Parts: sequence; C-alpha cells; structure tokens
Amino acid sequence: MSSKFFIFSVFVLSIIIVPSTHGWGIEGHTLVARLAQSQLTKEAFDWIQFLLPSNLSGNLSAVATWADEILYSNNHPLGPSNLWQWSRPLHYTNTPDWNCSYDPVRDCINDVCIEGALRNYSQRAIAADLDHLQHQQAIVFLVHYVGDLHQPLHAGFQGDAGASQFYVYFMNTRRTLHSVWDTYLIRTRLSRDFQSNTSLYYDHIYALMLNQTLEHPDQDFIEWTDESSKIVCEQIYFDENNEPMNTSLTIRLSDGYYQRNIGMVEQRLVQAGQRLGALFNFLASNRSDVSFTTPSENQSSPTDLSSTFASTDEFLFNETSSTELSSTKSSSTVSITTVISSSMIPSSCKNTSFGTFIIIMTLCIAFTVAV
Repeated sequence: MSSKFFIFSVFVLSIIIVPSTHGWGIEGHTLVARLAQSQLTKEAFDWIQFLLPSNLSGNLSAVATWADEILYSNNHPLGPSNLWQWSRPLHYTNTPDWNCSYDPVRDCINDVCIEGALRNYSQRAIAADLDHLQHQQAIVFLVHYVGDLHQPLHAGFQGDAGASQFYVYFMNTRRTLHSVWDTYLIRTRLSRDFQSNTSLYYDHIYALMLNQTLEHPDQDFIEWTDESSKIVCEQIYFDENNEPMNTSLTIRLSDGYYQRNIGMVEQRLVQAGQRLGALFNFLASNRSDVSFTTPSENQSSPTDLSSTFASTDEFLFNETSSTELSSTKSSSTVSITTVISSSMIPSSCKNTSFGTFIIIMTLCIAFTVAV
C-alpha cells in the first residue's frame, strides 16, 4: 500500500468517525429534525432544499448534529482545530441555582447564549445582505439550537454547569445527569420499547405530536428558554419519590426516575419539532427576495460543511453581540476537514448500504485518490 493511500485513508476516517455529540444526542436531534420536516410548508421546504447542499435533498436530519461535531475536532487524528470554539456558549444558558426563570438581561450577556443565538441566526437566515453560504450556515445552526433549547438542562443551573458536573449512576453506569437527559433516557426508551429502531420510535413521537397543541410558536425564544428553566427546577433534580437529590453525592437513579421523566423528554422532543417547523415556515414566508439567489457552483457536501463555512473566514455572528468572542477566532486557522466532491467518488462506491458505508466509502475514496 502506498503512503499516499494510507494517509488519505486515515484522513477520510477522521471525517467519518464523529465524536459523541451533546444536546439531545444523535437520536434526539434527528427526531426533532424529522418532526420539523413533516411540518414544513411547500414554500419552506423549497427554500431549505435550495439552501442546503444539493445532495441532501433538503433533509434537515442530515445536518442536525453538525453544530456539535465542529466543537470536538480536537479528537480527529489529523490534529486540533479551534476555529469553531466561539460557538460553544451558544448551545446553552445558565441561570442562578433554583431561580427557576430565565432573564435575558442577566443570563444572556451580549446575546451570547442559546436564546441569543436563536434570535441572531433567525435574522441571518433571511438577511438580504448575506450570501447563500451564510444563510445555509444559519439554517444549520437553527436546526441544532432549537433542539438543544428543549433539553431542559441547556437552561440549567450555573452551580453545576447544567448538571454536567453532577454525576449519577444510571443503568449501572456512572454518567453526568446532563448526559442522562441528553442521550440515555431516549436510548433506554428505544431499546426497551422499540427494539432500538429509530424509525419505529419516530412514528410514536410523530403520533404524539399530532395530538399536542402547538404553544408559543415561531420566535418566542424567551418563553421556550423559561420553560426549560422551570422544568429543571420542578422535575429534574427530584428522584422517583419526588424527593430532592443530594447533589453532593453520586446518586444511583432507579428505574422509577426513568419512568417519571421519559414522558417529559418526549414532550420536549415534540415541542422542539413543532416549533422548529413553525420557525422555518415563518422565516420562509418572510425572507427577502434577494436572499433567494443562485448559489455558487460548488455547494458543500455532507462531510465538508465545516471547511466550507470556515473558508469564508467570516465570524458568522452579529458584530454587535460578538465583540468578546471574536478575539478567540484566528483568521489564519484552517479546518482539518477539506472539501470532498462527489465527483471524486466512483459511481460504484455511491450505492452501498449504511451497514457497509464506513469501510467501503473509506476504501473507495482512498483508492480513487491513490490511483
């Protein structure tokens, strides 16, 4: 095997093998995106299909975890990239412990929090003075941040950083309480009742959505954040007997805790999907005609969003709300992910099942480049 073949094989694996995500986790974010997709008007779908990379066919779930993936590029074998670390505070807000309400003046200084990010990217998605790539990036961030905000601990307490410093035992494994709500309540539900089949679980969540009235639609971001803050106070830090947890200890959560909270998790997934769909419908109907312009020839592929956005060397946050963060971004930083065009991949490599995708795609691309 040539050194060129080996190096490129490692490179492709660095793109495909994505670190663990935060927020709702892969399953939750994908469910939210699929629910939102089902609510889109034709106008909104056409607009999103136009903005997203053409090979995604307007599929929101394909970009649902991108905003997490760009934060953990230090785990890639080709080396670190800190280009996107400025976006880390945009995934959450923290309130004073047991305050039980969200105050944007107190909790979102300079708009640097998840609620501020939703306002910012909603404006950027339809701003007439921004180009296609910036509109695309705004849409991708919105897909993720709406999901994040409905995981209640993304509006959690300052004292334990949204329960990311509070460890518990859940299903006999030591985890943070934050990760339990991000991922493991959903995975337990999937494995117990849906044979770990996300399509079956989506059908269940979709049926729940049809029976749930949409409240605070479109852009009531402050109310959405306040909802999460109240859930944190009223439910998350209480055991199956509704007794407050001792957060100075590593608590062992019983099955009763799961039973007590999985309904709330599903309610928040439904609300996130409904509201994301309503938001995109609103934005599509209020966009400037100027924003619906022809994109450049080279739209980005699913694996290269990071490098494509990075190559613009734009800070991509409103200048008035990003003064402190902008100093952390170096214009000379280059993303480790490079553009891989579908034209580089032989047609025989494109028609593989998902189960063999990682191995076959790696070998196909590496072979193409090597020869």
